[in-house]
Amino acid sequence: MRTAFLPSGKLVSADEYQESIHGFEILCMDKSCRAPLIFVPKSEKASSHFKTVGKTQDTKHSATCGFYSPLDIVEAIEKVTEYQVDVLESTVKKTLISLNMRGLDPDYEKKKTEREGQQEEQDPDKIKTKEKNENPSSISSLKSIVKLLVTYEPDQLSTIYFSIGNGRKMPISKMVLSQERAHFMLWNDQSIRDVGYFVYGRVQDFLRRDKVWFVRLEKVNDVPFTIVIFDKHFKHFTLSEEKLKGKDILIYGVLRKNEYQDRQTTEIIIKSDKYIEFLKRSKNE
Repeated sequence: MRTAFLPSGKLVSADEYQESIHGFEILCMDKSCRAPLIFVPKSEKASSHFKTVGKTQDTKHSATCGFYSPLDIVEAIEKVTEYQVDVLESTVKKTLISLNMRGLDPDYEKKKTEREGQQEEQDPDKIKTKEKNENPSSISSLKSIVKLLVTYEPDQLSTIYFSIGNGRKMPISKMVLSQERAHFMLWNDQSIRDVGYFVYGRVQDFLRRDKVWFVRLEKVNDVPFTIVIFDKHFKHFTLSEEKLKGKDILIYGVLRKNEYQDRQTTEIIIKSDKYIEFLKRSKNE
């Protein structure tokens, strides 16, 4: 844990914590927990951090705390959404990661200069361990997004902004969404047009039509959500219904409204298999 809660109501990072300034009383940042913490200074093997003493029930994280046990991707996203509101308002140092997903697009042709530049970038799949507190400088695949979310603790994830181009920077909690939240943002005009979002859900079925394919997700609170692949890109999408049905997935794509039969359905447009990543849940719900 790299961020702690102070009795004053403020958050403090392990990098900036000083007992003489912030006091010796430091608590878990999770509102459902608030377990007492101790400060562990930086060493050769690990960055400075906070941890519980954990000798009695009162000094351990609560079962609902984001630091109680390792989180799967969906649990991590839910906790980041909860934590990031407070983290973004605090003085805790923020992390900026460049998001470049153009390589997924089968219609996109890389320029020579871009290919050369990417060779110098850090491999997004070689994300360092959280003990060294090193973040990837750029991400270009869904696999890397998933790895980021399951490798880092939720307080570290809550400091992340994605640079999405044209000078725009978005907090991770507004880019990686549940299908219900994506639906809400789209229909309340809170999403950005033509910007790709990451949305997770569970596949219900796969409908094939002559000009378009639909992969429907299981409804959450009666929210209809559908993945759409147009005929131009059929050749790039090889996943079968058998492979998809009942699986938890993360999708990357542009959100679109569909008001057919006066029903508000949210669609996410994709072009190939690369726009989908299968998720491993710690438990099925």
